[in-house]
Amino acid sequence: KIGVINMGKPVTSNVSRAETTALNTKVNKEVFESFKDYCAYLGYPMNVVLETFMRQYANGRFELDKEDILKFKNDGKEVDTLNTTFNKKIYLDFKSICKNNGYFVKHVIIAFMEKFSSRDFILEYTNIADVKEFYGKSITSIFGKFNKEVAKML
Repeated sequence: KIGVINMGKPVTSNVSRAETTALNTKVNKEVFESFKDYCAYLGYPMNVVLETFMRQYANGRFELDKEDILKFKNDGKEVDTLNTTFNKKIYLDFKSICKNNGYFVKHVIIAFMEKFSSRDFILEYTNIADVKEFYGKSITSIFGKFNKEVAKML
């Protein structure tokens, strides 16, 4: 339960956290390090950035080139471990779309990490209320700072 004071009157609300699932997979170390550094620079949790992407990819609002995904299939590069949690429904929807398209989840995620780290696009964040609900904290605009950085470059 969360207690809030509204105009001097206490208001109580029941809040429940969405079910989560863990992802533990090996990813290209160089791309992962670049992604982590860029998320840290922007001040955004990696799992929130990835979950936002997963939702958009599963809903058909974000596309990656097949070549960008498949180039990580057997790249022979040094690997690191991505170990994080996501909203279970979002992850399972994303995983299903990846499978239906003939891709492994980790290859799609690595391709996204590379694209995001290259800073040549702006990720849509229309479902920010869902992110706020899931993480239970106030995030006014997950990509507001990123958008400002892009605007400076234009």
